[in-house]
Amino acid sequence: MKKLFILALAAVMMAGCNSKAPLGYRFVEIDSCEYIDGYNQLAHKGNCRFCAERRKAELRELLREIKEK
Repeated sequence: MKKLFILALAAVMMAGCNSKAPLGYRFVEIDSCEYIDGYNQLAHKGNCRFCAERRKAELRELLREIKEK
């Protein structure tokens, strides 16, 4: 069972950039973040487009503050 879980986890990690979820999994959106839902477990997708947009906005704000100093 543990080997099956590790194999499934590796498959999810390899498919991280795909828009399709691996067999037995689905993508869900909670509080504007994307998660992988499968076998009664949730994991943050890692390349969530909402988090990427937030990071860009934070970086822009940080750069703006640095330029003002």
